[in-house]
Parts: sequence; C-alpha cells; structure tokens
Amino acid sequence: MGLSDLKNQYPIVFIGSGISKRYLSNFPSWTELLEEYWDKIDEEEDIYSFLHNQNMKDDSLSRSEQDFRANIAAATHIQKLFDSSFFQGKLEVKGLTKKLAQSSRISPFKWSISDRFKKLELKKNVDTNELMLFREMLAKAKMIITTNYDSFIEQSYEKVAEQQPEVFVGQQGLFDEGSGWAEIYKIHGSVKDPNSIIINREDYSSFDDKSILVTAKILSSMINYPIIFFGYSLTDLNIRKLLRNFSTQLPHEDIRKTANRIFVVQYEENAKEATEEIVKDSFLDLDYTLITAKEYAPIYKRIAQINEGLTPIELQKYSNAIKRLIISQGNKGALASVLLSPSDLDVVMDQIQADAPIVVAIGNNKNIYVTPTPTSYLTDYITEKFDIMPENALRFIARQQNSGRYPFLHHYYNYDFSNPKNSLEEFEVDRLKQRKTSSDFDLDNLIKTVKHPPEKFETNDISEILKKQWNLSKKLNSILYNCKNFDMKDFNDYVVHTALPNFVKIYKERNNKTATEKSVYRKLFVAWDIMNFDQKKARPSYPLKDRDPLLCTNSV
Repeated sequence: MGLSDLKNQYPIVFIGSGISKRYLSNFPSWTELLEEYWDKIDEEEDIYSFLHNQNMKDDSLSRSEQDFRANIAAATHIQKLFDSSFFQGKLEVKGLTKKLAQSSRISPFKWSISDRFKKLELKKNVDTNELMLFREMLAKAKMIITTNYDSFIEQSYEKVAEQQPEVFVGQQGLFDEGSGWAEIYKIHGSVKDPNSIIINREDYSSFDDKSILVTAKILSSMINYPIIFFGYSLTDLNIRKLLRNFSTQLPHEDIRKTANRIFVVQYEENAKEATEEIVKDSFLDLDYTLITAKEYAPIYKRIAQINEGLTPIELQKYSNAIKRLIISQGNKGALASVLLSPSDLDVVMDQIQADAPIVVAIGNNKNIYVTPTPTSYLTDYITEKFDIMPENALRFIARQQNSGRYPFLHHYYNYDFSNPKNSLEEFEVDRLKQRKTSSDFDLDNLIKTVKHPPEKFETNDISEILKKQWNLSKKLNSILYNCKNFDMKDFNDYVVHTALPNFVKIYKERNNKTATEKSVYRKLFVAWDIMNFDQKKARPSYPLKDRDPLLCTNSV
C-alpha cells in the first residue's frame, strides 16, 4: 500500500511554508522572518539570545515545542516594539499611515509582513516541469488547507484552472457553508487581510481555542478522501496539532488502511528516489505513510492523474449552480418537478439571478450542453472528434467576443438553422451569420494581415519556415502567409499535431507575453477551417474521414 495504490479520489491537501520556500526566491523560514524583523526594532539583545532564554524557560518540553513557543514569544515581542516605533515615528511602513493604522486597528507589524509576502518571484533555477505538475496537482485537490500567508497557491491554481477556487481566510471560512469542492482555507491568515495573520501569542491562543473547527470542517471528507501534507516538517507543531485532532476523530481500523489515507511528504536532500514507510506515532495515536523525497515531480504527477470525471473546480461550479437553483425555486414553492441539465453554467447563474425559467437534464455528454472552454472546443473541432454537439459548439462561438477568432464552418454548414426545434436564440444565429460573413473569415484578408517583409517570403515547405532563426510569432505569420502554397496533408498535419498542442500549452500558462502568438494561432486555425470546410456550401456529414477526396484532402 502507498501512493502508487492511491484510490481514484481527489485528496485533501495541506500545504506548508516549505512549498513556497521550495519555489520562491528570498522566501524565509519562520525563524528567518523573525530575524529579519528583529533587525528593524530598537533592541540591544540579539534574537538568538532571546530565543535561547525562552528555551531555557521551557526546558521540560521537546525541542520542537521549545522552538515553537520561542518563535511565538519573539513574534509577540517584535510586534510590540515594531508597532510602538511606528506610532512614535521611528520607522515607516510602506503604504500605511498612522491615521489608517489607528482608525482600522491595523498592526503595522502585520501590515509590513503582509506587504513582505505580496512580492512573489520564482527562483531562477526552478524546475519548470515540477512546478507545472505542482499546479496540475492543486487542480485535483478536493480542498486545500494552508498555514501560509502568501498567495502562491492561489496564483498557481489559476495557472491551470479556468476558474478561481473559493478562498476562505482565517476562521471565518470554517463557519461558511461551502460546496466542499475546490476550496482553499488559509487558516493562519492572508496577505490580503493583515489583521487575519496569526503570528503572536494572542493569535495562536485564539486559534487553538477554535482549532477543532478545522477538524469538524474536513472530518466528513477526511473519512472518504485521502489527506496529503506538503511543506511541513514532522516536528512542526502546526501539523502535529492538526494530526492529533484528526486522530481523535478517526475510527480504529487496520494500520495499513489508516496509513493509506494520510500521507506526509518530507524533503530529503540526499534522497535518490522517493521512499515510503508506515509510521506509527504513539503520541498522535495515528498511523500514516511517510514519503521521503528530494524530487516531488513523480508525487505530483501521481496525484494529477486522479480523475473522477469532473475536476473539483467543475464540481464546485455544478454544485453551486444547482444549489442556487433549488434554493431559488424552493423558496417560491416552484420546485414541483425541476429537471436540471448541465447547461452553460455561467448563463444559468445569470438566469437564476434574473428569475428566469430554468430547465436542467442529466444525460450522455454528447447529448447535453456541456460548456466548452476555448481549448476543449478547439481540440474537439480541429482533431475532428466532434464530441461537442454542433448546436452547443455554435452557441459557444456565438457568445465569443467579436475579436475572438475560432473555426466553426463545418458546424455552420451542417446545421439546419430553419428547423423550429433548434434551441439557438435569434441573436445567436445573427451573430453566427455576421461572423461568417466578416473579414475574419476571408482567407485573402487573413493573409494580408501578415505585413512584415521577412515573413512574406514564398515557400511551399513548412519545414523551411520552422528552421528559420525567428521567434514563434514570425514563424506563425509566415506559415499563415504561405498556407495556400502548402500540400494540404502537410498543412493539416502541422495544424493538428503541432500548432494545436502548442496553442493549448501556452493558453493554459495564461502568460500575457504570449498574447501575440495566441492571436496568430487563432488566425491560422481559421485559415485551416476555410481551406478545409469553405470549398462548398453543403458539407458532408460525419465522419470526416469519409469525405469526397476531390472536395477535401484532409487525411487526419
């Protein structure tokens, strides 16, 4: 038993400061942060003498408990002197005035810490593959619980998900009734709310009084879903308290069964490969699997492979939409027989808000309207799978911004707009017709958008362009400029097997620097669409591999 035998269930993921420190430059440990701020206060004693004296007061405790209490004492001492120095005008805090601090009851110390952790910068030697797998792993977490103040987790999540997860800060989120899916709980506070930061003795005392709420919030999920800890030391009292709370609620069962639901990933510099062992902690009264590793990529990859059909963010979206529908209709006594379908959930949410009638159904994904994303639509269309029904695809196109170029001619020519049973709105049909007749769908006009001389040389060989020492944007423009010259099979192979995967990759990275490349890719896809599907007004039915070869040479 172990991570390799992890069930196909989205896990609850705990993330500590070790993860931020792993990927971010100039990211301090707790003690390093305290040392940094100790140097800002007017204190003759150095911090390590202070910590030593604190340890001596608690010499009956374990080393980890001594360090934990000493750090809290240091933070409490720093905050007192830091805040006092601020109001005495001895030090300044960026973005904070005495008036604002007093009127809002904001601690200058916590404000400064908040500002300190807002500045996130990746390490120059960061393992980009591991980082991408980390992001993909986050997207498969049922919920994420962290003691980190910084927003690295949220930003990483948003790199791969097309919707932001719900974020709860401090204790307030533990009282809210969430969907239970794709939620991030920042239990020690967030940089977005300085007063929420837990760092001094009073903060921790208040948190300890309410820590059972953390257990209560995730207990029902914990029983059925695995729990994985990243970025924590086994001596960290934060993790030990959390595990202790869990253990008091867990049913007594076979050691291996319990160990296979709780995993602790621990960094080891000299580890050549990941190792797993079952650890029985008598103090915690808990058995768990300890994974010791230097490289985390295989661990992230295994978790990212979990697939329950819909991702947690999609489950959250469905749950929220259906819940709002039930509450909306139920409060009006109109929930006699409401049959829900996974329609465009963004539209459904707006319609519920506007008190519009809603119909929902459950069925095969080829027969219901599943909201496409730009990447899922393009992948479905260009690879000619057509799992998205034409009507749903056309609705997606109709609702795009005017500047968004997407191929859709195959669906357009095969769809019976005159059929009274079709569900496209009149404005959607009008938009589709306008888009079809616009200059965006004129091949010569698309080619004319290539204006720079280096990209306008004539060739009938795509590989000749790809060998050029040009940046990606220039290569794509040159391919667009010469698209009429290429053998159709070569052009199709390039679009399907190279251009499409590359577009999907850079789109998911959500990097504003690639906006130009994404724009040219979409032009290229439209040109491909025109060359394949606009040669005749009435196109053949599916599958496309059975087309008349005289009408289209596509052999994909």
